[in-house]
Amino acid sequence: MKKYYLILFLLSVAFGSAQNYSNIVNYSINGTPVNGVKIKTNLPFKVDSQMPTITISGFNYGSSEPIRLMLVYYIWYTGVNIEDSSTYYFYEPKMSSSGSYTPQVFLSVENGKVVIFINDKSYFQRFTVSAYAQGMQETSSWFQGWTVVDEPMTGIKTVEVPYQNRFKGNVYLSGGSIWNSAGNVGIGTENPDARLTVNGTIHSKEVKVDTSIPVPDYVFKEDYNLRSLQDVENYIKENSHLPEIPSAKEFEQNGIKVSEMNMSLLKKIEELTLYVIQQNKKIYELQQENKKLTDLEARFQKFENAIKN
Repeated sequence: MKKYYLILFLLSVAFGSAQNYSNIVNYSINGTPVNGVKIKTNLPFKVDSQMPTITISGFNYGSSEPIRLMLVYYIWYTGVNIEDSSTYYFYEPKMSSSGSYTPQVFLSVENGKVVIFINDKSYFQRFTVSAYAQGMQETSSWFQGWTVVDEPMTGIKTVEVPYQNRFKGNVYLSGGSIWNSAGNVGIGTENPDARLTVNGTIHSKEVKVDTSIPVPDYVFKEDYNLRSLQDVENYIKENSHLPEIPSAKEFEQNGIKVSEMNMSLLKKIEELTLYVIQQNKKIYELQQENKKLTDLEARFQKFENAIKN
């Protein structure tokens, strides 16, 4: 009886391990490829025949990076007739990287077999290719005789494989930073209190802020009640800051909300523009009055001279 169970155990181990194909092909180059790196598999481009997980692990010496790529895909068809191979395509191929090497990768078909093309010409690269497949009528011969060559991509049905990585929980970053489970990012802090919290200086070419605060163009409407300059002066003397602008103490306690502050400052600029327009009108009126007085004085002087003569 013990011998019987031992045979069953050995058979189960042999059967189970047959779906894991380690070190199918190894690649190394002591130089730089001319075209890229093409992995020629023996996987047939056959619909509904495979759902492999292909892992590429190694060392990309050219950029001093570890290689850890995981590729998945499925082959399906777009037509009505499943026997029509012209309708076959790579369905939802995806690539994830747990290393730091993320080259452009393509799937293609050459001579009816799946080809993986790494579009990179990296110096002194080496890696091993392994795979897992089960439950789709795979045969072990499909995972034998793979080769890696320096050739251009010349196949059909070619698609670029998009990268997709997903993280869950807290992701800690260097420099005391974090992307936490709530989706908040802290740079220079591990306790972000907003979607992005930065403990330090931000250097940017451009910042775009969406706001729901009304733009204060209503200042230019005829019914807008513009404070008199005397009223503004009295307010400043009493409060030591502009009306509707927080005091220095409030800034220290609460910080600045950029969107609100920009709208408040814009409102003050628009009010200031109205004050300038008002002053300009008064200056013009005074100039006209002064001109009249000057003309009157000239006429009076002329009249006075005529009397003397």
